[in-house]
Amino acid sequence: LTGQNPAALDAQLAAVARVPQAPDALALQIPAETLRQRPDVIAAEARVAASLARVSQADAARYPSFRLGGSLGLRALTLGALTQGGSVVSALLGSISVPLLDGGAARAQVRVQEASLEQSRLNYAATVLTALQEVEDALAALQGDGLRLEQLRIAAEAAANAALLAQQRYSSGLVDFQTVLETQRTQLSSQDSLASAQAALTADHVR
Repeated sequence: LTGQNPAALDAQLAAVARVPQAPDALALQIPAETLRQRPDVIAAEARVAASLARVSQADAARYPSFRLGGSLGLRALTLGALTQGGSVVSALLGSISVPLLDGGAARAQVRVQEASLEQSRLNYAATVLTALQEVEDALAALQGDGLRLEQLRIAAEAAANAALLAQQRYSSGLVDFQTVLETQRTQLSSQDSLASAQAALTADHVR
């Protein structure tokens, strides 16, 4: 993804850091034009343009073509005469070529390229639909994981309060240490789920 060797990011990834979080409203504000920035859509669009150019090329081959050629030089019988104006020689030639009696090959070639253009157009439409599906799926996952993250934050906060209360009650002799261990286990589990949800939400933003 970065266009670098596998070990190029080792130093950057060695440091322990928090999972980066994108703004909550980032993905919901992406315009439809962003779809055209996807490499698969760009490639499919370029193939359509190439097919269209080949159709134009095949169609142009059916018509007469004109060519002009020329030359400019010096000609003299002696070396001294090269400096005289009469030694300048120029020539201009023209030619025309007309396809005759090709048995319909040129027209058939146009139809071949037109069929290739239609195929490229259909592939482009399929690529765009696939891109739309992937973006919609990512947006749906982003919304769902965002709601899940909010609920897990509430659960993690409640578990932390429960663990603190159990510690206080244990210090007062009201509960045994097993109760403290259970509340701490619940707190750690909720914190782990919260971290996983944050990572999932970040992955949704990337997709």
